[in-house]
Amino acid sequence: MFGSTILDLAFGLVFTFLMISLVTSATTEALASAIGWRANTLLQGIKDLLNDQEFKGLALGIYNHALVNPQANGGATSQTDLGAKPSYIGSKQFASAFIDITKLSAGATVPALQAQIDVAVKDTQLNKMLKGIVERAGGNISRVRDDIAAWFDGGMERVAGAYKRKTQFWSLIIALLLVVALNVDTIKISETLWKQPILIKAISPSSSSSGMTALDTLKQFDKIGLPYGWDGAKLKDLPDNFNWLYALVGWLITAIATLFGAPFWFDALQKFVQLRGAGSK
Repeated sequence: MFGSTILDLAFGLVFTFLMISLVTSATTEALASAIGWRANTLLQGIKDLLNDQEFKGLALGIYNHALVNPQANGGATSQTDLGAKPSYIGSKQFASAFIDITKLSAGATVPALQAQIDVAVKDTQLNKMLKGIVERAGGNISRVRDDIAAWFDGGMERVAGAYKRKTQFWSLIIALLLVVALNVDTIKISETLWKQPILIKAISPSSSSSGMTALDTLKQFDKIGLPYGWDGAKLKDLPDNFNWLYALVGWLITAIATLFGAPFWFDALQKFVQLRGAGSK
C-alpha cells in the first residue's frame, strides 16, 4: 500500500472511472457503428466542402467514383441511392477523384484548365478557389492534386471536430444513464473507500479489461465490494435529507469523468500500480 489513505482513495476512484469509461466507450462505438455516425458525418462534411447540399453535383460525382466509394456501383443519382457510404476518404484519393470528375487534363495550359473548371464547377466560391489553385500551380497537374488534397485535409479537420463533439455529447448521455442505472456514485464510493481502504487490495487491473461489458463491470464491483446498485433501502433513503442531491452530484462526477476516455484512466491506473509496487508495467 501507499501508506497514504488519500492516494489509496485516488487509486480506487481511478479504477471506478476506468470501468465505467470502458463500458461507455464500447456502447458509444456500438451505437456509432449501428447508426453510421462516421459515414454520415463524413458525407455531410463533403457536401459542405463542395457547397453541394442537395447532393446533385460534385459531391454526388465524388461518391460515385471508385477511388472514393469502391463498395458502391457508381450509379447513384441521389443520396438515397447510395448503397454504401465510406467512413473514411484518403486525401490523395479524393484529389484524384476530384480531378477526374472535373476533367482537368494533364499538360493543359492554365487558361485551358480554368476553362475546364468553368464548365465543371458552377459554384462561384469553389470555382474561384480552384482557378487560384491552378494558377499558383502553373498548370502542373501534380501540384494541383497536392493542393486539392491539402484543401481536403483542412476540411476534414473540421469534420473530425464535429464528430468528436457529437460522440462526446452522446458519451456523456450514455455514461449518465449507465451510472444512474447502476447507481455508481463517486461520493458514496469515496466515502466507502475512505472508511474501508482494505477494499483497494482487491483491485488488480490488467490490460485484458479493454473489452469489458456492463456485466463484467458489475462483477468487478461485486468482487471489490464497492457500493453500487439499487435495493429497497437505497430507494427509500434517496428522498431523505437531500440524499438525492448528493447522489446526483456523485453521478455527474462519475459521468463527466468518462469524457477523459478509457485510455486516459488506464494509463493513470498503470502509474498507480507501479507506485504501489504491484508488479512490472
